[in-house]
Amino acid sequence: MKKLLVITILMVSMCVHNISVSAEKHHEHDSNGMEQVMDHFILEQFSAELNQAVKDFYKKDSVRIQYNWWDKNYDVVEINQSEKGSELSHPYIIKFTVLTYEGNKMGQLGTDTITFGVSPFNKELDEKNLAASKVELLTYSHGEPLKKK
Repeated sequence: MKKLLVITILMVSMCVHNISVSAEKHHEHDSNGMEQVMDHFILEQFSAELNQAVKDFYKKDSVRIQYNWWDKNYDVVEINQSEKGSELSHPYIIKFTVLTYEGNKMGQLGTDTITFGVSPFNKELDEKNLAASKVELLTYSHGEPLKKK
């Protein structure tokens, strides 16, 4: 259910360019700040799916996830949208790059990439929820742990 709300808000935010709002103090966000906000929002919505995918892959309940926001080699959250002429398997493909650890950061297990296909507005899931969506784990790719510098 939360995933559906996220997808709806994400789609609305992409469609709305300028909204005038009155507030006591005017705040301006640059595109990087807005991207970080959306990334955090999407991570919260997919946290259960990410944790389950990691537990299933490592076959351990003690594995934990962290994120490296400063690594320039990848984005923590990437979203691709299916478009005419560039169709994807799902309307949206969301890819997460996570750092996996055994227990309380005792040792890094890997830098893993988890990809989900998202199909929003799936009425068959919930007749009363306009933002219902179907989420499917597409791939889990294990990568080597980051090397300490």
